[in-house]
Amino acid sequence: MTSRRAPRPPAVRRPRRRPAVISAIVTALLLVVGSACADEGSGPGDEGTSGDSTAAPTTAGDHDADNGTDQPATDTAGSGEGTVCRTLSPADAAPAPGATAGSDPASALVDATAELGLVDALLGIYGHAAAAADVNADGWTDLFVAGFADRPEDEYRHRGAEGPSPDRLLLGGPDGFRPDDAFPGELARTSGATFADLDGDGDIDLVVARNSRPDGEIADRPTTVYDNRAGSWVAAATLAHDVGARSIAALDVDRDGLGDLAVLGDRFGGGPTTFLRNLGGFEFQDATAAWGIPGDLYGLALATVDLDGDGWVDVVTSGDERVLLGGPDGFTAVELPVLRWEVHGDEDDPAGIAVGDLDGDGRPDLAVGQHFNSTVDDGQRVPVRLFLNRSEPGAPALEDVTEAAGSPGLPTKSPHVAIADLDDDGLSDVVTSAAAGDGSPLVLHNTGVDDGVPRFEVIGEPGDGGYWVTGVSDDLDRDGRVDMFLVSWEPAVPSPAFRGAGGEGSWIEVDVGALGPAATGARVEVRAGGDVVATGWAASTTGYAAGAPPVIRLGLGSVTGDVAVTVTAPGHDARQLVAPVRSRVSLGAC
Repeated sequence: MTSRRAPRPPAVRRPRRRPAVISAIVTALLLVVGSACADEGSGPGDEGTSGDSTAAPTTAGDHDADNGTDQPATDTAGSGEGTVCRTLSPADAAPAPGATAGSDPASALVDATAELGLVDALLGIYGHAAAAADVNADGWTDLFVAGFADRPEDEYRHRGAEGPSPDRLLLGGPDGFRPDDAFPGELARTSGATFADLDGDGDIDLVVARNSRPDGEIADRPTTVYDNRAGSWVAAATLAHDVGARSIAALDVDRDGLGDLAVLGDRFGGGPTTFLRNLGGFEFQDATAAWGIPGDLYGLALATVDLDGDGWVDVVTSGDERVLLGGPDGFTAVELPVLRWEVHGDEDDPAGIAVGDLDGDGRPDLAVGQHFNSTVDDGQRVPVRLFLNRSEPGAPALEDVTEAAGSPGLPTKSPHVAIADLDDDGLSDVVTSAAAGDGSPLVLHNTGVDDGVPRFEVIGEPGDGGYWVTGVSDDLDRDGRVDMFLVSWEPAVPSPAFRGAGGEGSWIEVDVGALGPAATGARVEVRAGGDVVATGWAASTTGYAAGAPPVIRLGLGSVTGDVAVTVTAPGHDARQLVAPVRSRVSLGAC
């Protein structure tokens, strides 16, 4: 076993294949508007004070138009019959309480922690992991939330907690979230998670990354795969026992129809990053060397996306200059010096990576967060860095436009970062996990592209050094707007949820879950009048150690009527359909 250093938590310190499913994609490209499924015959087819809803983040010194309701999607790729599913369209939903549709992204985020049942649901955790998916196929987003449970019990006794709490699965619904009592949560050093169907049975399974340490039963628990058996969860495999894991991603590296795993190890102890080939039946084989993964690859976060547009999924790791270019034999490491960071102390690390089209050119750009202790310990100002994609097939290239785009140096950490169009104006905004003075996340609002560079306006003033660790951006309340859930490190304060009021622009949401393992890296392109108006990519992990649902939501601005949607998954032919704006499109059957 690889020797390990003493634990150093990431904290501020002070003095089977899937033929049936893939076939379903060909035969059923469906429009789903809402959550329930109505058979209408055959047709085309991701810290506040105790007890209240105001959530304030971790503070310095503590954290190691046309709704188209009755218009079915039209499959233009020659697929067969399917079932059209629809309920009430969210297009006419009222703005969230306290906000006005069309307002800027800051005022469009309204605290809804108590309303969604999240104040008392997450007692007793040093939060560090989040993942989102619809695990029971009821149309509502569910949340996995966990953290580090290996500290003295007294440190968890806040807000009525009696001690540390195990990993938790929260089921979403119209009344908010409730704990899933069937989930066998463990006490562990849980650092990240992702949902993925790893056994090809059509149910979404869960992989929980553990930042294990060899100094106690709780601290040394390994990364674990939980099999979803119709809502009953069973620990089916333990993996990467020697890796002090951070982020974890599921992707089909060898294109055999089974989801493989990338377990990212950090530099603070344990083994390096490990790639595991899925053999079926929850059996995994170490394929790190066979797939060309460097033996010294470490980091806090990773992104899986086809960076160079050659049809193979690539891997970008925060904290390492080498991009792993995917290909038929695995990966080739290519060095990109632009990814190098200037550090100011020995606990300064690049962190979360978000993927999105920041400049509207149809290529995946990157926003990278930072976990720099020097911001709160030594007064450094470190921005979320922005990279525009200038790659060609086989030749990855990134341009750092952080300063030119207006991303400011922050007086605190922003380990998590998300790219989302908060106001549906057709421009991708950047949400940081640094806290503004009013307790909401600091937002970089995209105001448009000038001379090839997106320009951002900072919404909110940086607060007193507060930040959140990780989070999820998704439509948690099914009203058609982007919401944010952020995970607090401190047990003394709730992990907040912010309801999005959104804007008056159009949007479309595409669920690519039916692609199975091929969903990771899937590209969605939306055209209106023959012009590309939005592009997005699916990933199983995003930001800092956060599991993302296989859903791509794109703001469309002033576009109305029908749009043409093309979904291109790695190793699969492109699929095309036509759908109305302000609708949810799903690849798969009801």
